[in-house]
Amino acid sequence: MYGARGRIGLMVPTGNTTMEPELNRMLPDGVSLHANRIYLENVTPHALRKMEAEAVASANGLVACGVGVIAFGCTSGSFIGGAGYDEGLIRLIEDATGIAATTTTSAVLRALQALGAGRIAMATPYTDAVNDLEKTFLESQGVEVVRMAGGGLIETPEIQNCDPAISLERARAVDHDRADAVFISCTGFRTIENLAQLEDALGKPVISANQCTLADCLRILGVQAVQPGYGSLFERVFAAVGPRPLEQAAG
Repeated sequence: MYGARGRIGLMVPTGNTTMEPELNRMLPDGVSLHANRIYLENVTPHALRKMEAEAVASANGLVACGVGVIAFGCTSGSFIGGAGYDEGLIRLIEDATGIAATTTTSAVLRALQALGAGRIAMATPYTDAVNDLEKTFLESQGVEVVRMAGGGLIETPEIQNCDPAISLERARAVDHDRADAVFISCTGFRTIENLAQLEDALGKPVISANQCTLADCLRILGVQAVQPGYGSLFERVFAAVGPRPLEQAAG
């Protein structure tokens, strides 16, 4: 049976062809991934806010798969409404489905907490307008963004088609002496094959949107395993969790 150790339900933006392959590459044996689309026209603030209207329908489409967690798999779509917006999306999904949920933004915040990283450098494919909104959100949560750089991309295919060398070089270029970690944002920005190499080169944790999302889903499922070679975050998250999931353990 596929998903004997746990099943992850993923709400992924239409046109995102990166997140599912990256998560599947990192999944441990016995955990399966099941995705449903949520409409996103382009990566602009207006279009990102419209995703919320389709969140419940997309989440409900995953219930029949018997998933143990549902992830809203879009970084910008889960911070676009400002402080607390990601938490509101989680409540919306959980109230509709009765299944534990997370968002990519929530997962990133949890990852930074596990790493003890209060100052970050941030590399993205986004426009300055979306970058500024992400910086404002992160700083509202106590995370200082000491340097950031984007690619000015709006159309989803442009982001999906970026070679991983682009995220590699942007992460290297944006790093800063004051940054405790480097964060590569966007679930459509291909990056996981770069994480371990970047950590070795920069001498600090390097995290990505997809890596963080998976780490949080595994935390909720209570599965403390992952395929090797995708950065140090998983070890830190698993160590923080202990033998049972965090908030969900009491429920």
